[in-house]
Amino acid sequence: MLISIIIMKTIIIMKMKFNTKKWLAISMILFAIGNVSAVFESYVCDDGTSSGNNKCGDGRTPTVMCDTGPTGNCPVICAAECGSATGCITEYCKSCCAAGICKKYPDPSDELNACLSSCVGTCEVNAQFCEIILILQSVAVGMAALMLTINGFKWMTADDASGRTDAKRGVYYVFIGLALVIIAFALVNYLYIGKVTCPF
Repeated sequence: MLISIIIMKTIIIMKMKFNTKKWLAISMILFAIGNVSAVFESYVCDDGTSSGNNKCGDGRTPTVMCDTGPTGNCPVICAAECGSATGCITEYCKSCCAAGICKKYPDPSDELNACLSSCVGTCEVNAQFCEIILILQSVAVGMAALMLTINGFKWMTADDASGRTDAKRGVYYVFIGLALVIIAFALVNYLYIGKVTCPF
């Protein structure tokens, strides 16, 4: 990294014919880029001796991008990443997070604040997702009940065999459609985050 910066600076000096102001500006930019590249690195949140135990409360060891320097923020970034993987779905998000995935962090600490902030945000999104699913399920069940009633009435009041057959087919379609809706919601619920199970 240092060699590439030196080469770039040399090329710039040669092309700019020693224009001092431009050289100073370019040098500062290259220095900043060099520092950012050197400090922000991929970091595995594990039982590192330098930063303590940064594993998640559920045992996961996510990889994050953070400042690995002496004044680095890796434990805080790890805590936030851990909090974002919560399965909490409740109107009491903060207490769920504090008693669950964030309970390993000391109170007060930056790690706890980062974990709670991330966890509560994810919890609220999960809760909204589940509310939407519940509304759609209610609409689907209501429509199924309505169609079942209509087709059942047609079946009972049909004068000919073809009318009864059509009504019977309609009843079957209602049950098939309802089964497909339930399967679809289960798949969406599973694929959304994986750990989230809506409470209904």
